Parts: sequence; C-alpha cells; structure tokens
Amino acid sequence: MINAYLLIEAEPARLQELVEELAGMTLDHTVIKSVHATTGQYNLIAFVEAPTIPEMGECITQGIANAVGVRRIETSVVIW
Repeated sequence: MINAYLLIEAEPARLQELVEELAGMTLDHTVIKSVHATTGQYNLIAFVEAPTIPEMGECITQGIANAVGVRRIETSVVIW
C-alpha cells in the first residue's frame, strides 16, 4: 500500500463541507482515511491510502482536486 499526506489549500468558507465531503471518499481502491482542518497556509490535511502510485494520482487529480473549494494540493508520499 502507498500512503500519503496531502496538504490542501481550500476556500475558508468551504472547510467544514470539504472535511465532510472528503472524509471516507473512495476512488477505485484508493481511500481517504482521514481529513483534518488545520491552521497555516494549508488549511486541510488528508491521509490517503492507495494500492499504487498511479491510483493515488488518479484519486488526487480526479477526486480531491475537483472538489469545490480546493485551490491547491501538495502531496507527501510516506517512505517508511
């Protein structure tokens, strides 16, 4: 399994809705395990689990990035 933390910059007015919308979102075999609102430049952090890097990429580009209010995503893949 590939795990990653996603730092998400989102519209402040949509934070609560995005936490609810993204939490538990699945795309094929990729699952968003948790989403938290935070302070700082990125106001959401998500933990995502996928079977492969391409499936992780598809979840990010086809799922999360298309959610209304998401402005920018920075992905950090867990290496150990």
